[in-house]
Formats: sequence, C-alpha cells, structure tokens
Amino acid sequence: MKRLTALAVLLALPLQAAVPTYTPELQARVFDRAWSLVAKHYWDRSRTGEAWADARDHFRPLAVAASDRPAFYTLLGEMLASLGDSHVYAIDPLQISIGRARDAGRAEQGFGLAMSPDDNGHWLVTRVAAGSSAAKAGVEIGWEVRAVNGKPVDIDYQPTEGEQASFDFDDEHGARHSLDLIAAPEPAQLVRRATRLPDNILLVGLDGFDSGADRWLARTIAQGPPPAAIVLDLRGNDGGDADVIAKVAGLFFAEDRPLVRRIERRENVQKVRGTGERAYRGPLAVLIGPNSASGAEALAALVDESGRGTTVGERTAGALTGASEYKLPDGGELSVAEFDIRTPDGRRLEGVGLEPKIAVKPSLADLRAGRDPVLDRALEVVRGGQLAARR
Repeated sequence: MKRLTALAVLLALPLQAAVPTYTPELQARVFDRAWSLVAKHYWDRSRTGEAWADARDHFRPLAVAASDRPAFYTLLGEMLASLGDSHVYAIDPLQISIGRARDAGRAEQGFGLAMSPDDNGHWLVTRVAAGSSAAKAGVEIGWEVRAVNGKPVDIDYQPTEGEQASFDFDDEHGARHSLDLIAAPEPAQLVRRATRLPDNILLVGLDGFDSGADRWLARTIAQGPPPAAIVLDLRGNDGGDADVIAKVAGLFFAEDRPLVRRIERRENVQKVRGTGERAYRGPLAVLIGPNSASGAEALAALVDESGRGTTVGERTAGALTGASEYKLPDGGELSVAEFDIRTPDGRRLEGVGLEPKIAVKPSLADLRAGRDPVLDRALEVVRGGQLAARR
C-alpha cells in the first residue's frame, strides 16, 4: 500500500474542472462519509469508540464551516491524523487529478527543484535539476522554502510555462535568498531504473510496486549475463500493491516464505512467492532511507530477518499498516488502515521504522556534490560477498 507523499512537482494542467464547488452541504457529506468509513473499517476497534465520536464532535462544525477546499481538507486531515496511523488520510480531488495526469504522461511544468517537508513541517529542497532555472539561480539542496509569491508552500500551485515566481529561501546558516524562478517543462522522473555497474553489478531503482514491476525486474535480471551482485535501491519507494511486493521479493527466494503477518480479527500470513530455480541467489544489498515506506519497509525487513542480503542507509519512514481506498462524495479518496502489520519475526514498524544493518547518512556536502555514500558502501558489501562466494 502506498502512503501519501508531497512532492514539489508543479503542474500546468486544466484540472480545476475536476473539482466541485465546495458548500457547507457538500463538506458535511464528505466529512460524515469519511468519519463513518473509519469508524466501520479501522483495524483497531479500541480507538474508534468514544474518542472517535469526540473527534467528530470537535472537527465537524469546523470542517462544515471551512472557507474552501484546502481549508476543509486541512481540518479533515487533522481529524484523521489524530489516530496516529500513516495509512489513514484523505486525498482531495485536485491532487487525484494531478496524479492521474502525471500517470498519463501529460506535460509537467516546474522550476527545476523538488522539495519535501521535514519532521517539523519545513519544506526543504531535496533535488535541483542541472541546467534548470533553480540551478542557474544558485538554489542549493538543503535550503528551506519559506514562501512562494509571498505565500506558504502550496502543493496545488500550478504555474504555466514561462511563468515567473518569487521564491524566498533560507540557507543552512539562516541567510535569506529571494530569487525569481521561471517555470519550464520538466522531464519525467523514471520510477524504474536499471544500470550495469563495473564488476557486473546490477543497480536497480524501484520507486513503487505498481502493476508490472515484478515482470520488469525479472526481465531486467535475465537480460545479459547473470549479475554478479544486485543492489536494490528502495530509498524513494513508498509502497504499492501487496501482491506485486510479494512477487518482487520472490525473485530473490527459491522457496515460499512469510513476507508479513497481518493482524486483523485473527492473524493472517502473507507469503512471498518463491521462484525456485529461477530465483536470483547472488549477493544482494537493499538501500533504504527516510522515504522508504510501507511495502518497501516490509521487503527490506524480510531481507534483513532472513539473512538473504544486507540493508544499507538510514532508518525508514515507519509507515507500515495495510489500507484500502474509498471514494468520497466530492471525488476525493480516503485511505483506511484495515489491518496492522508485523514482520515475519513479529516486529511492528509503524511509527518506528526499520534501522538498516549498515547505517550510512549522506552529508549535505555529499548531496550537493552528487556523491552517494550509501551506494558506495553497498557496493563494498556486495563485492565482499562476491569474493566470499569465490573462495
């Protein structure tokens, strides 16, 4: 299951038509539907009794009186967040339209930077594209975005090509930088990537477990000579389809084995589908970090606990429960965690995360220089595994 992530991909798309006009009547319907779905389906019944009724009584009048869609969804989100579960959240219709347009390959406009919020809600620059308006203006990874056109960051903001926007940044020393950036078409970010590195090491990046990811990975491994080692990069992976996750994991195991333990009214075990003689059995390293979430955490924990490979990087997001999505009356969507998840060894990662076997944290200087010490350490690990296998 995917969790919601906020990316600063700013689009110029005719999406407003997909968003209805918000009125107190519509807001009441959306709120009541969301509250009722959580009350009916949330896995932990001890948390959807009197306390959940109190949350409704507090937030409903505020949400019904909200001035517009963003204000309404902020209040709805605050109520859902009171459960403290990563997989209980709502997505408003505009964000759904943006996601569908992106999936359909429609043109994206941006300023050549990506940003995401830290634990304190500060929006930090995480990527600056070479040759972009942001790069030419001197924007640096790690800067905080304080305002865009004099207003707080708004992920609904949609520039048109050639539009100029005023950004206010604070650098790591607290100095303010006010820069005008120009929107331009941005290349799509590949969610599946594969590269053959020296010594016949296959580096694979998977940013999600969507339909077909397992077949793509199987073909990638089979192309050319058998890889001497595989490094699986899940640092940008926020989960996906549970069956696909199990199939991807099965490419590295000959036999079936537990992937996760699902805690519902009774415990169910979801298994990895082993691929027998076709399974890849060479050295394996899995790269993880703060943006590795949900199914990515489950796969990394399986690799750790089974001893099949080595995890390298930073602690994961701690966002691992199992959810279903429901439609809301305004075209939005609600995610409700319907079961809790444990690793095969019984660990709960929700709210905690998975610590890698080998901890490596890139410095700000590494990120700005394009160095990747996490990958470098993983390559040392798998090359050591190759040597051990030859002995």
